[in-house]
Amino acid sequence: MNSIRSIIEGAIVTALYSILLLAILFIPIIGSFFLFVLPVPFVIYATRHTLKKGLLMLTVALIITYMVGSIAMLPITIVFGTTGLIMGYIYSLKKGAYAVLLSGSLGFIANFVLLYIIINAFFHINFIEDTKKMMYQSMETAEKIVTSLGQPTDQFERMYQSIEMISYIVPSAMVIISIVLAFVTQLFANQILKRFKYEIKSFPPIRNWAFPKSIIWYYLIVMIIFMTGPEQGTILFTIIINLFIVLEIIMAIQGFSFIFFYFHINKKPLTIPVVIVILSLFMPFLLSIIRILGIIDLGFDLRKRMKDPQ
Repeated sequence: MNSIRSIIEGAIVTALYSILLLAILFIPIIGSFFLFVLPVPFVIYATRHTLKKGLLMLTVALIITYMVGSIAMLPITIVFGTTGLIMGYIYSLKKGAYAVLLSGSLGFIANFVLLYIIINAFFHINFIEDTKKMMYQSMETAEKIVTSLGQPTDQFERMYQSIEMISYIVPSAMVIISIVLAFVTQLFANQILKRFKYEIKSFPPIRNWAFPKSIIWYYLIVMIIFMTGPEQGTILFTIIINLFIVLEIIMAIQGFSFIFFYFHINKKPLTIPVVIVILSLFMPFLLSIIRILGIIDLGFDLRKRMKDPQ
């Protein structure tokens, strides 16, 4: 009976995956948003059944991917399918929310790195350099148009420098994208698994999020090295710039968490911190202030002081 149920559920979730994949293929803009939920069918199936059966589902999904798309689409199913199975397996072990997020993030990172190495080594395709060339060509065309109109082109120099930085920030970009993909996948999977009466260990409210105090020292050390201006192109420069980006994001998250905490203890509407967060994503100056709040909160225990003024 259990075997029949697993086959039926496998067929249903595989069909769901196929629909999501078709949406990505044939609905260019809207379909791209479905990438965030592409691993969910694998997560659900691996949680409810064994990892071995999950691998069988992945095999069927690969065949369907080849049939509805092409061989070029197979890496998408491999990346999102294997990561979904990993997260589902961690769910089945009844681990906490952070363990699931970590497993998903590492799964995506490992897949992206392997995919990059394989494509670069066997097909001699370098997505990073190709992207930079396309951007350079677009910028050169735009610069010629601006020049022909008699307008100053000083701003293009900064844009060219920004394009050159792409090669150096790939590691941090890969980590950030992996965490975001895993986080969104987990949010959707949590809601579905709860409907199946699974006891899911959710993340604590954002107002209670806090990073270890030691992060402030790492941030300080990296900032000092970054300000000394390590030579661009060196290994030290690549390491420092990526650490700096990741730590900046961590401080911003700490700041967001403090804002939610502040409005919560003052019994203010939740919409206020939500609006602040949204605005900060489009206003660099506001984001810098929030990051400073995060640094102060982490370094001086602002929340503890607000709870206990004495």
